[in-house]
Amino acid sequence: MEQHSIHSNPLNHFDVIVIGSGFAGLTAAIECKMMGGNVVVVEKMKAIGGNSIISDGGIAAPNTEEQHHQGIVDSADMMFEDMMKSGEGLNDPFITKIVCDHALEAYQWSKNILHVQYMPRVDIFGGHQVPRCYSPDPLSGSTIILRMKEKCIELGIEIRLGMFVEKFILKHNRVIGVQVDSNYTLDPRHSKHIHELYASKAVIVASGGFAADTQFIQKYKPDFDGFSQTTNKKTSTAEVLEACIDLHCATAHLDQIQWMPWSTNLEPGYGRGGLFGDYIVSSYGILINIQTGQRFVNELGNRKVVTQKILEAKDVIGIVDSTSVEKAGWDLQLALRKGIIKSHMTIDDIAQAYSIPSFKLNTSILDYNKVLLTKQNDPFNKVIEPWMTPLQKAPFYTMIITPKTHYSLGGLVTNLETQVLNTKGQIIPGLCAVGEVTGLTHGANRLGSCSVTECLVMGRIAGRKVMES
Repeated sequence: MEQHSIHSNPLNHFDVIVIGSGFAGLTAAIECKMMGGNVVVVEKMKAIGGNSIISDGGIAAPNTEEQHHQGIVDSADMMFEDMMKSGEGLNDPFITKIVCDHALEAYQWSKNILHVQYMPRVDIFGGHQVPRCYSPDPLSGSTIILRMKEKCIELGIEIRLGMFVEKFILKHNRVIGVQVDSNYTLDPRHSKHIHELYASKAVIVASGGFAADTQFIQKYKPDFDGFSQTTNKKTSTAEVLEACIDLHCATAHLDQIQWMPWSTNLEPGYGRGGLFGDYIVSSYGILINIQTGQRFVNELGNRKVVTQKILEAKDVIGIVDSTSVEKAGWDLQLALRKGIIKSHMTIDDIAQAYSIPSFKLNTSILDYNKVLLTKQNDPFNKVIEPWMTPLQKAPFYTMIITPKTHYSLGGLVTNLETQVLNTKGQIIPGLCAVGEVTGLTHGANRLGSCSVTECLVMGRIAGRKVMES
């Protein structure tokens, strides 16, 4: 492999270098630039967005106008309570509190500054007390990334693609830049072009998570099943995090990996099935153990609990009816054509298709419908919302449910101002980190839509902090 010599260029000097072009990185870059900074974004791939661009782009925020119009009572304290409960005490409460306290502001920033448009609805996902989640229109993380890209162009923010960070550059124990391969490709035989980029104020690490990096996960979680599928891009790997570890940066919870319970192995990645499971089955439908024909979990429980129960049951399907799909407002045609989702005219047809005991399946659905119709307490403690309806109207829709690795909960340790700390608890001058590469916000489990909130809140804080320094 040919390696070219390092060469300097006056155009390679900036106030701020941002590593990564997902939600967190572009937010930080935009905030830097709006405060007058000279900032560059470096992205290892040939296109921006990382995992952000393939996410659903949902953001969580309390006390919004949309909630007020629907009579939903919510607050930053309620959101904080939900995130801390979900995190099982592994969250840093001060950082989590910042995310919740500034969530509404970040949501409004996305609308007023980025001009993101959202669907006219408020969703609830597992672990949230109330509906507080908002989906971009059209539903995709690419909707937000596109708005961010447009803002970067408007502000004159340079984004350099195909730039792989090899290591950090230090001077007197301060991070002053990065050494990059500016000719990076996924082909390990490619010729490297090594350059140095310098930052007078700070390097902001927003390189994302490592949920697709089996080798790195197994280093910290030896019992991890390396054959599991992932919702992530295969490029969601830990190289930049490892470069930070080489600097003696402190890390936390690297053994904590979140699985997405709502996906299916009938397609790669998160896909159409993931949307069907996350947005329709969890709220409007039920999960059935194929072997027993019975429900076994609160479908609106937090992702960690739901995943554990699905993995224990092994063979699981999600079931909804036509009313569920109509109320959710989703088009299932593509997933139906691909065979990811299946259509059935009767409950007995479902039983036959999956070899489920017919009597038990019918009984399970009748029992669930009775809970909705009579307003009884659900035996699995699912919170029954007024808009939920019994599963009665054909056709019925089903999908095999298979959890996949989704989010790396652990990462770098930072203070409340996003500055990275070393293993002695001291600030590493010139180095900040935001987004999934950090490891203190979500603890043992991340609630749906809270990742985008964190990226925007902490990205904005980082952008302002480095320009004030």
